[in-house]
Amino acid sequence: MFKISRDGVAKTTPARRLVLAGAMLLAGYLFTGAAGAQGSGPLKIGVLNDMSGVVVDLSGPGSVVAAKLAIEDFGGKVLGRSIELVEGDHLNKPDTGLTMARQWYDSGVRAVFDIGITTVALGMQDLAREKDRIVVYGSSASSDLTGKNCSPNGIHWTYNTYVQSLGAIKGALDAGGKSWYFITVDYSYGKNVQRDATAIIEAGGGKVIGSTTHPFTTTDFSSQLLQAQASKADVIALATTTAHAAAMIKQADEFGIRAKGQKLAALSLVLNDVKAMGLRSAQDLLTTEAFYWDQNDETRKFANRYKQRFNKMPNMIQASMYGAVSHYLKAVAAAGTDDTSAVLAKMKSTPINDFMTQSGTIREDGRVVRDFYIFRVKKPAESKNEWDLYTQVAKIPAAQAFPPADKQVCPLVK
Repeated sequence: MFKISRDGVAKTTPARRLVLAGAMLLAGYLFTGAAGAQGSGPLKIGVLNDMSGVVVDLSGPGSVVAAKLAIEDFGGKVLGRSIELVEGDHLNKPDTGLTMARQWYDSGVRAVFDIGITTVALGMQDLAREKDRIVVYGSSASSDLTGKNCSPNGIHWTYNTYVQSLGAIKGALDAGGKSWYFITVDYSYGKNVQRDATAIIEAGGGKVIGSTTHPFTTTDFSSQLLQAQASKADVIALATTTAHAAAMIKQADEFGIRAKGQKLAALSLVLNDVKAMGLRSAQDLLTTEAFYWDQNDETRKFANRYKQRFNKMPNMIQASMYGAVSHYLKAVAAAGTDDTSAVLAKMKSTPINDFMTQSGTIREDGRVVRDFYIFRVKKPAESKNEWDLYTQVAKIPAAQAFPPADKQVCPLVK
């Protein structure tokens, strides 16, 4: 195939040149493939949510701040590559959100975080699988994300429509609330909340005697509240978004609903809603969350850093985005690649431990399982400062916080 010249330089025959050319092409292909899987520029990740609409305070720019803190604490680089964060506002519109996410994935974004509104979240499950990328849900609550719409590429990080209802429902049942009436936001999220909450109510011996819906865009709930009042139900369950629930509670007090003996069960309140309502309106309401800024030294340390950047204390969603981004970056470093399958495998096999979550796990259906807590909103006289809003009344162990993974509805469950 080849022979050595007198000066020691190899001379190739035509056949040898053909073999060498083929080998060089193969090597070039393998190198390009490896580089394409790993990437040579910045590692790109994105935060996509409602940055300007009705639930902007639930996550919004605050989630971006938390993600940036996570990147900074990681050192700003992974596998020798800088980490680039992109952010986007889906305006609570599925077409807008999914078009933006598709463009991000096509431009090299490896993982998208947060999301929010259910209609965008459910579409993201299919898109991430199609593009072989990762999506991690922070402010999306629909339990269908780990049920009939489960995906190997989606991780449901923070909470869902089941666990967020537990504390308020348990408190109202324990206080003698037997009959229930729902006011439900009229889209898929509200239907999920009502479905999951009804199961908890009935398991606890309660009975749902009626329901009504409200449009996502409304700010006037007088018609729905008057129907609920006329039902004579012991408890009016607010199966709606956090921002809607806060406004609804204030309007309910204008009608004297609580003063006349009916209880309100707000199934989706978080810290920023309580702050916006004020303790006079929110006092003694129960909320179920995985994080409160004043729980311990570690939560206070993070919260105070966050407040220096954003001038507000973080709620559960915003705090969880720090943990989600950190866990993803650790998985990339441990896997030695940004390849989707390798990173997902590492994320799911590694326990989650940070200021918010201890010994958390990711189930095969994509559900992050962790402890939750039931908090009571303080009375005005109990509060020592503007962010001193909660008292912890109970802990829900991880094993009790979520129903078991269901192989009847999610094919990922074996």
